[in-house]
Amino acid sequence: MSSAYGGSLIPKPIPKAPMSSILPMAKTLRNGMASSLHSIDPNNTALVDYLHQLFNLELEDGSTYPQEDPLDRQAFVAYFLSYDAFVLVKGDTVPDQANEMQDNILGTFYVKPNYPGRCSHICNAGFVTSSIHRGNGAGVAMGESLTLIATTLGYKGIVFNLVFANNTASLKIWPKLGFNQAGVIPKAARLKNSPDQLVDAIIFHKDLTEDA
Repeated sequence: MSSAYGGSLIPKPIPKAPMSSILPMAKTLRNGMASSLHSIDPNNTALVDYLHQLFNLELEDGSTYPQEDPLDRQAFVAYFLSYDAFVLVKGDTVPDQANEMQDNILGTFYVKPNYPGRCSHICNAGFVTSSIHRGNGAGVAMGESLTLIATTLGYKGIVFNLVFANNTASLKIWPKLGFNQAGVIPKAARLKNSPDQLVDAIIFHKDLTEDA
């Protein structure tokens, strides 16, 4: 998938440690539910198909991502799974059967370089929480894990390019997790939940070298 920097994959930084050193990661949600975070196995076909469905539902909602149309499976894999991607599940096991997905998949996110070359040590992340599991703290649980995951992957900073100004949940979460507002892009998006206006986007940044 082409970007402002071209269509080729951007090399990742050298990881500090293997992901197996920190994953799976146990998380207790706000409602007391036991959950765990895992790397996504791209060979788990039922999981990838379900995450593709979740992501397209988020795009169709038209309020959090800039893409306007649903992605086919190949485009989804290229966008969401081409670097490192993670899934938060109920309990401690990632399901592999289609009929187990809705009840057990709480959310998912990717981590990948935001810029090429000399700036590739700064990553970007994109999150999706299952609509039927919202309100239980799954988004916060994934957000809390991001700093450790990005640091382990070798990144020195995290940036969110487009946190829309009417996304009140994200605007509360990221400052609480140590992110600073780095800027505002005025009138950045045409969103379905604000049909009569162009919505500003907030840029958030976190310096991982300070945590180190």
